[in-house]
Amino acid sequence: LKTAQAGRRTSTCACTAALSPQMVALGWWPSCCASTGAHIETFESAGDEGRQLAAKAMDVVPSEGSSTTRGGDESDLTPFTPGADDTECGGGVADDDARADATSALPASSASNSGAANEEPVYDLGLASAEHEALSALRRSLEHDGALQEVRAALVPGESLDSCLARFLKISGWRPKPAEKMLRAHLAWRKVERPAELFEMSGGEICGCPDELLERYMPTWHEGFDKTGRPVVFSHYGKFRFKPVLDAGVTVERILRLHVRNSERTARLCGEQSRRLGRDIPNALIILDTEGWDPSNLRKAALDWAKGIARIDQEHYVERMGHLMIINAPSSVHFFMKAISWLLPERTRHQVQVFAGREQWIPALLERVDADQLPPEYGGCKTPAS
Repeated sequence: LKTAQAGRRTSTCACTAALSPQMVALGWWPSCCASTGAHIETFESAGDEGRQLAAKAMDVVPSEGSSTTRGGDESDLTPFTPGADDTECGGGVADDDARADATSALPASSASNSGAANEEPVYDLGLASAEHEALSALRRSLEHDGALQEVRAALVPGESLDSCLARFLKISGWRPKPAEKMLRAHLAWRKVERPAELFEMSGGEICGCPDELLERYMPTWHEGFDKTGRPVVFSHYGKFRFKPVLDAGVTVERILRLHVRNSERTARLCGEQSRRLGRDIPNALIILDTEGWDPSNLRKAALDWAKGIARIDQEHYVERMGHLMIINAPSSVHFFMKAISWLLPERTRHQVQVFAGREQWIPALLERVDADQLPPEYGGCKTPAS
């Protein structure tokens, strides 16, 4: 307990910095903390008493009457960020067949990369003076050897060059040199991974298995747009089952290539929205639904997958996650996010929300997304034909 409390006065350690939303949503806890020696996992494995001790150590005490066990009723847990107004229309629970129809792969666009070459779009990014200077410096650094043209060729249709450069500058603290290094590494990666080709492929083609297997055990799909125009992308982690996918001969490397395909499609949805609305839409609203999470997923292959996704997102699809909502979260995920929130940068904390029961996340989701953009099982009024 002393080491856990002492950790509040230290900087973010390596194990916590490596956390990804996927790891949090899947219930992975750091086995240790290099800077403090605090073993949060020890508290979790100690049952209710251990979790209560850990909660006190982190100044996080479950609300009265709420459950602190994995299998209990988690609807009373206080959400990581407070919800909003009540739902505008009644929700429902769709049957598995209806959900399977909606969880097909993210919709492909008929546009290709070459379609962006006709006229480069220009959007007002609302940058400050110092940010404009950083953007100009990055442009100059990339121009002298033709790298700027490579960046242009890699833009998704509808994306502006400045928007792309700004994303890499933003994650680099608006420092041109680190952003340039990251961009050049990204261009080299695209030559090897060829995400534009993956974009055109089905999940089954990428993984070497029937599409139905992925739709059943790894459902990810696009579902409308939020009130700011951003695409809304769902991943139902509660239905993820790694064993049947791996047993079908699919490797972790192929599953990661599927994530690249999905990320490329999300990026293109952002580009299409930017072009349609005439303003920059650089990122998406991501919803991770953990209802039905199976603890048997906690295997090495799944951890390798989560770490690989974190690397891909942080190095190649930078700043594409505008906001993350983890819904139907088990108590372990909810408590863990509370415990480590003080370690995260303030901006990251504001980008992530964790909710337990429907009465918490439906109002919060409807605050961001109109009901006609969501199906009934997610608090909306959208029908399959709408």
